[in-house]
Amino acid sequence: MNLLEIKRDLNKSALALLLYVLSVQILAVLLVLLLPLTKIPLLSDQYICMVISVIISYCLLDNIFPKETVAEPNPEKPSFSVLSFLHYFMLFQAAQWIGGIINIPIITLFTKLGLNLSFSEEAARGGSLTNAPMLFYTILVAPLMEELVFRGIFYRRFRSYGKYFAAFYTAFFFALMHSNFLQFAPAFSMGMILFFIRDRHGLPYSILLHFSNNLLAIVVNNLSQDSTLIQGIYGGFLLAGMFYGIYFVLKNRTHFAEDYQYEKEHSLSLKQFFSSPLLWVDIILMVALACVSLFVPMDAGAM
Repeated sequence: MNLLEIKRDLNKSALALLLYVLSVQILAVLLVLLLPLTKIPLLSDQYICMVISVIISYCLLDNIFPKETVAEPNPEKPSFSVLSFLHYFMLFQAAQWIGGIINIPIITLFTKLGLNLSFSEEAARGGSLTNAPMLFYTILVAPLMEELVFRGIFYRRFRSYGKYFAAFYTAFFFALMHSNFLQFAPAFSMGMILFFIRDRHGLPYSILLHFSNNLLAIVVNNLSQDSTLIQGIYGGFLLAGMFYGIYFVLKNRTHFAEDYQYEKEHSLSLKQFFSSPLLWVDIILMVALACVSLFVPMDAGAM
């Protein structure tokens, strides 16, 4: 591919993300308005509407691109064991810890400005354990569809441009799609880890880890509201994940440096990534969507 074809490819992908996000949002609103007319109680639930909207939107996105065949970087995938699961699960906790640290000044700034973070915080928590449709969507459907989109479709699009380029691109899109200031940093960190799981072991395993992370997050976020013990245990778990992440990076620093040097010489740069005008349209729109919830009156957020 020449530079012009690459720019066209990046613009097409940015447009695809924009269409996917708008399709999910618009379809969800239409379904929330129309499905109650069926008089079927289950179809009137907003999370069931989200399930339907993300599945339809994924099918539309999947048909935008031809089915690229990607030469797998590891044709003979290393085995995935219980130890592999625990390894990546601990790295997830390190990612959550990093995201939490980054969010501290954001929360402080927005609070001082008198902006309402209740909707952002509720979205980050994932909802209530008593809401079955919410659990079905958040624990099963959302992780599955997000992996099919970001570690499936967009992975196939960009893996040939280089490992680190594709990792950053898919993680950035994944974080941007959430349209939530409090979810961006954790989602980006986790998106990077999910990319490397998919790259090393395959898509089924990134789906498995995504399932597990969402399940743990929802259970802990609900139980810790009334239990300082759960808060302490989970805080210790995050701290252990942080130390494990530091140990893992230090242990593999030479390999990472060599790998990065090779990728630097054989992959696209982030400068080329941000040269896409349509990407900036995506960024502006997603930031605007995230800002909407900040200006809802405090009383409304507490309802």
